[in-house]
Amino acid sequence: MQHQMLLVIATLVMPLACIPILLRHDGKTRLLAVSILVLLTGLATAIFFTSGNEEVMKYQPPAEVNVRQTNHDPQLQAATPKLTDHNNYVGAQVCAKCHKEEHKSWHASYHRTMTQVATPDTIQADFDGREMKLGNTIYKIYRKGDEYWVRGHDPEWELNQRPTDIRNHVNPKMADKRIVMITGSHKMHMFWVSWEHSDETPNAEDLDNNALWLFPWVYMIEQRKWIPYEDSFIVDPQFGRPPTVWNQSCIACHTVAGQPHHQPSQGPFDVEFHSNIADYGISCEACHGPGKPHVEKHQVLLESSTGVELSGLPDDSIINPLRLDKQKQAQVCGQCHSLFESNHPQTFLENGLDYQPGNELFENRQMIFHEDTDPGLVYYNMFWNDGTVRIGGREYQGLARSKCFTHGEMTCLSCHSLHSMEEPDNQLGFGMNSNQACLQCHKEPQYTTELESHTHHALDSEGSKCYNCHMPHTSYALMGGIRSHRIDSPKVRAPQKNEKPNACNLCHLDKTLQWTADNLTHWYGHESITLEHSHQQTAASLIWLLQGNAVQRTLASWHMTWKPTFETSSSNWRMPFMIQLLNDNYAATRYVTWQSLKKLPEYERIQQGIEFYKFVSPAPERVAIQQALMNSWSTHLNEIGGPSLNNPQLMFLENQPATIDQTLLIQLLQTRDDTSILMSE
Repeated sequence: MQHQMLLVIATLVMPLACIPILLRHDGKTRLLAVSILVLLTGLATAIFFTSGNEEVMKYQPPAEVNVRQTNHDPQLQAATPKLTDHNNYVGAQVCAKCHKEEHKSWHASYHRTMTQVATPDTIQADFDGREMKLGNTIYKIYRKGDEYWVRGHDPEWELNQRPTDIRNHVNPKMADKRIVMITGSHKMHMFWVSWEHSDETPNAEDLDNNALWLFPWVYMIEQRKWIPYEDSFIVDPQFGRPPTVWNQSCIACHTVAGQPHHQPSQGPFDVEFHSNIADYGISCEACHGPGKPHVEKHQVLLESSTGVELSGLPDDSIINPLRLDKQKQAQVCGQCHSLFESNHPQTFLENGLDYQPGNELFENRQMIFHEDTDPGLVYYNMFWNDGTVRIGGREYQGLARSKCFTHGEMTCLSCHSLHSMEEPDNQLGFGMNSNQACLQCHKEPQYTTELESHTHHALDSEGSKCYNCHMPHTSYALMGGIRSHRIDSPKVRAPQKNEKPNACNLCHLDKTLQWTADNLTHWYGHESITLEHSHQQTAASLIWLLQGNAVQRTLASWHMTWKPTFETSSSNWRMPFMIQLLNDNYAATRYVTWQSLKKLPEYERIQQGIEFYKFVSPAPERVAIQQALMNSWSTHLNEIGGPSLNNPQLMFLENQPATIDQTLLIQLLQTRDDTSILMSE
């Protein structure tokens, strides 16, 4: 604005300089001077009036700030979704020019790394030329300089197969494909190959189709292991490997403002997308909305004075989720952390979901709750029988059924912070990984100065932590238990199929469900209930572990080495029952059990001299290792130490210490809930 004012002053002064000419000359010279005077005066007037109109100024960012994830590889550029400034989006790199601290905290989060172009800076897995066998196929992973390549099934061939036939097909068509993009963050990475880009199409940069096909192996980052994709979820093997295209399955939540732009197929097994996005991963504008109006407004303000101070007042040019009402605030997170279907599937395939923070989320999404499902629908597997969602990444369904939200003012941002987090794993705000999260609202003495009278547990124990009772790990995701976001209180009823595990018994692994029911009656006045014989005589954890459905078994196994459980009971009894799951029908259950087993203090001693367990090995090999581990546990029992194993509640014979009640064990295994489950994360 200052340079404009100087221009106006200069333009007004210049006509004054013509006055002496008018006084000293006549004729043509005076006529020329008058013409110049009129022209300059008109120009000065125009500049004066237009300089005050801020709307005339449209911010045009410098060319360099439009470069997102700078990449000079033309093949990667052609194979991955195009980065565009559609619908007023500008990209996180523009926000960084003013909001350096916010950009820094976001940059350290796993939201940023959720989707990345495949480069040496982003890939953590070893593409070392190894071969990996899955079914009847031998896959290979390797590098060509800074390029990552795989040899596997040809995507078009795979799309032409029944999902159940792919893994064990005797003569699959193979192709070498380049890995061009990865999704996932701190737990696992998934890899996407270009539908078009293979070793037979070296000029793929000339192709328009950027459809991405899933490579059927995922990389577990912490364990540094490759595992089959379909074995990384709780999925009945009978479902096989469903076809997965990133542009349709992932673009809505793993990028900002993704537009699939699906192209009509030329044939039944053609896949073509011309997808574009505003940003990779979950960046600023996913939560704050399109940034162009905000950038333009503040560019004008910056140019209008020597300095601009933020007032702290609401700015209608951008969305601050903290200033939204609780419903709209939760919807910002719920746009991804929910179970939903598009209200307009065909519109989605072309232009995406078109939600912007602050708008009504349900205009383009139908939220799926337990009452919307039935046993014949895949979504039915996502809930416990009381309606609680049990799959990770769907926390909105839990929050929306919590009284803290429906009857209170709690939202996601009551506990989570995107820019002031203690650590990036769960993005809890400072102090929110403690009872302080709940004490923001619950300030009564029984929750503060008289906490033990409420919890009936020692003040400094795990049993006096609000989360452990009211948000237990009854949800599953990424090969482990995670906290339920349906905030409720422990209760016991006569167990039915698909019963949600009780928080008390997930910590007190050695106690029966009847023990929990009796204590809830005594402490909190719950209605007295007498459960059937098995729930009076056998620890609830063992019933879930051996007789439960796949989700119950998996979560029970995970809890067997959840750290707080080592404070409530001994651990020397757990291994032989966990070993039963090493040949479970569900590969993910086997994997979680194996990871949990390795955390038992006696595992290394027991495992010595036994062939290393591989959860994807053929069943006969798994059974052989099962038996070897059981024999080793019996042999080393005296060295393991701990209380005598003669507790009938833990399925040991009272008069024969360290002897498992085989009759009860077989009974539980034979009456296992074998409901077919598909938990799609």
